[in-house]
Amino acid sequence: MVIAIIGLLLALVIVGFSKVKTLARVTSCLSQQRQIALAQSGYVTDNNGAYASNRTSVDGNFNYTLTVGSQSWPILINNGSTNQDSYHTWTASYGASILGQNELQYGLNSENTAAKALSGGRLYPYIGSNNLYKSPLDPTKRIRSYSFTGFVGGTVPEDSNEWANKWVGWFVGQGVTPREWRTTHAVHHKFPSQTIMTLIEDDSDGFAFNNQGWVIDPRPPLGSPAPQGTPSPATWANSGGWEGWIDWPAFWDPRNITFSYVDGSTESYSLQKPSLVATIQGPPGAGVGHRYAQPADQPGEPWRRDWMHFRDRLCPGIIPPMTARYPGNPAP
Repeated sequence: MVIAIIGLLLALVIVGFSKVKTLARVTSCLSQQRQIALAQSGYVTDNNGAYASNRTSVDGNFNYTLTVGSQSWPILINNGSTNQDSYHTWTASYGASILGQNELQYGLNSENTAAKALSGGRLYPYIGSNNLYKSPLDPTKRIRSYSFTGFVGGTVPEDSNEWANKWVGWFVGQGVTPREWRTTHAVHHKFPSQTIMTLIEDDSDGFAFNNQGWVIDPRPPLGSPAPQGTPSPATWANSGGWEGWIDWPAFWDPRNITFSYVDGSTESYSLQKPSLVATIQGPPGAGVGHRYAQPADQPGEPWRRDWMHFRDRLCPGIIPPMTARYPGNPAP
């Protein structure tokens, strides 16, 4: 009996110690993201209210026009230049123009993000330590665990013509023009205490580093519940091809997905649908990966609850709510 009691007490101690260690890591991760968010605030103060970009490198089309019907909006990012040196990326990424010999030192396919990619970013003088870029929850060998969302520091979401072109029809149908998408300056965030700035990310895209900003598709997916009281249709339709989890937060500990808000506050979220981990990342199998258009939950379950948690905090006040803005025009 005595031995059994001692065994039980030891088990309780071990479980308790494990929980304390987890809590310590989560607390440290939240603290680091708060410091990165405050570093962004320092950058804003020194740059006339402008954010550092959420991107990690410059690529794509930086001078184009968005068109819906007879309406058009010219988009000019970084003055139309793809010169990396003149762009205000918060941290740098792999690329010959950035790393040079450093890329050879660390290896493109290794699980490291080269240290020069951190010090080459605009926020490094405000962060000052490589250690703050690595989450204590991150089990990989990379040295950067965090990403900014695509709705911080961009002319359009993630300064990407891909998302801008895909989303423009639904946004405009809800009365929001691309001019209102701008999050280049702090003044553009209407609800800083409700808008995600940074979060943990594990970009499983074959490059072993977190590439560009973190985005999910903010449009209502096909079959989502229609706004209450709208006569028709019964559910939203989305002809643009909803892509759901374009990216996903890191699932290192599904009970503790950490992120910071624009005002510097932080949150730890517990995944409500744990099966997402195996579905997106595997095992079994390789997982669906990026652009997972998650189907609706089973009857009786909250509707796509995890995606909605992040969608509602992506950029409230800029991203239209999933209820129709105009009662007479409920469909996207």
